[in-house]
Amino acid sequence: MTTLTPETTRHHARWREPRRFLLATVAITLLYLGIQAFWMWGAAELAHVGWTVNDPARTYAYEAAEIAEKSREREAALDPHFPQHVFQLGFEYGYLSQWLGGYGQQPAEIMEQLSRPVEAHIRRLDETAKLLGVAPVSRLPVRTAADFSGLTQRIEIDPEGVAGRIEQVGSPRLRHLFLLAAHVGTMMAALDSPGDMTPIPATQLIGMHATLAGIREALWRPLSLVSRGSRETMQSDYQAAIAHLEIALVDTPAPGNARQTQ
Repeated sequence: MTTLTPETTRHHARWREPRRFLLATVAITLLYLGIQAFWMWGAAELAHVGWTVNDPARTYAYEAAEIAEKSREREAALDPHFPQHVFQLGFEYGYLSQWLGGYGQQPAEIMEQLSRPVEAHIRRLDETAKLLGVAPVSRLPVRTAADFSGLTQRIEIDPEGVAGRIEQVGSPRLRHLFLLAAHVGTMMAALDSPGDMTPIPATQLIGMHATLAGIREALWRPLSLVSRGSRETMQSDYQAAIAHLEIALVDTPAPGNARQTQ
């Protein structure tokens, strides 16, 4: 039978506390990683189903009717393709804000190089802004990590006043169409960017703005989620959903327009 001396006991006690601390640290780290993995999995699952805290089509139905009535007379005087151009402007605005915003604040010469892959988007943004009479329009500036992480809310706040200008030259309904397109643009840019994580659309805001813009749920619902499968599948499905909405904007002119379909 081994007899522990007082010195041996003290030696074991000195090592017992560090081991406890190490085990506790490992356990907490594993718990944190497990919670993070579960949250990411849950967020991805919600992104695949397009979950919202309410039903936007019902929640905003009355407000949408009021906005449509306020916008009817103003939109009757607009070109039938005006709503389509508003959507295109919002899409490019959101796309470029997301794509270039991910690089943060860089020197002008570096930013010029980083902008080359999206030169066509920049050109379309400029051309569409001039066509609508709201130029100049540029992407939301991103100077800090907080600016980029809060991009969705910054689009809502409209710090550059682009949505406000759309309302002035168009209507309240078209303001919501612009904001819808901006959130769709950020999502498409996130899907086009390299990475393993599944981007999560601004589902609630997409549903709200689409409803307030008079967009049928069958058209906006596919834009509020990402399909399952490879990154290429997600990209192609989302692009197809965007194309369907744009076609609908052409085929169904603004409320009050003489060419509106029944």
